[in-house]
Amino acid sequence: MIVLWLSELITDYGLGNGASLLIYTNIISSLPNLGNKIISENSENFSLSSILGIGILIFVSLYGIVFLQEGSRKIPLLSSKQLNQTSPQNSVTTNNYIPLRFNQAGVMPIILTTAILVVPNYISNLGLLPQINLPINFESLKFIYWIGYFLLILAFSLFYSTIVLNPKDISDQLQKMAVTIPGIRPGVQTTFYLKQVMKRITLIGATMLAILATLPNFIESTLNITSLNGLSTTSLLILAGVILDLVREVKNIYYSNIYNNMYQ
Repeated sequence: MIVLWLSELITDYGLGNGASLLIYTNIISSLPNLGNKIISENSENFSLSSILGIGILIFVSLYGIVFLQEGSRKIPLLSSKQLNQTSPQNSVTTNNYIPLRFNQAGVMPIILTTAILVVPNYISNLGLLPQINLPINFESLKFIYWIGYFLLILAFSLFYSTIVLNPKDISDQLQKMAVTIPGIRPGVQTTFYLKQVMKRITLIGATMLAILATLPNFIESTLNITSLNGLSTTSLLILAGVILDLVREVKNIYYSNIYNNMYQ
């Protein structure tokens, strides 16, 4: 209850969303302990290659996450007023567009995948499954597990994006507002065009999300370094999202103050 009250106070009187900022603070506060754990558990295995591997992991993860959070495909729009102008080709401005983000699903695919893959282990621990002794190589089983993890994240990302955005609804809204996509007829053609674009960008975003989610485990297995799972993609997505939201809010406050001073 106290945490909920604090989050409401931060939302009302501070910057950004209170709950997100509290989660952000919790993740940031755990990073020093995670760093100490990685160093203490891998002091004998540390080498130049392992340090480079961790550096590449952090750089690629941060770059990919910012790209997923901010990257989008801009679909240009043309209004009926612009069509009445003498040169409609020159009237299409970069300000009139639909931003279709690469990552519409956020962290939900990772959460759902983790929840599903935990179920067999949970059932086995309860003793509900019979114990079968098979000569299975642990490394091959681990490889199959991460292939399944990758494919499930990919599938959930593609599925979730179709729920978040419906091309038919977007097409109907554009038709009601007398707005079209240049070179595309309103109605069925617009819906088909949006479906094709969304399939491509969702596949790119889903593939990147799946790669980023499995990258820490790949580095961990390749370089024989433990505790890298603490650098989870979910935590990094939350950190990047909160920071980017704060930057946007600070910019909005800054520009609104400038405009207010101009008209006073």
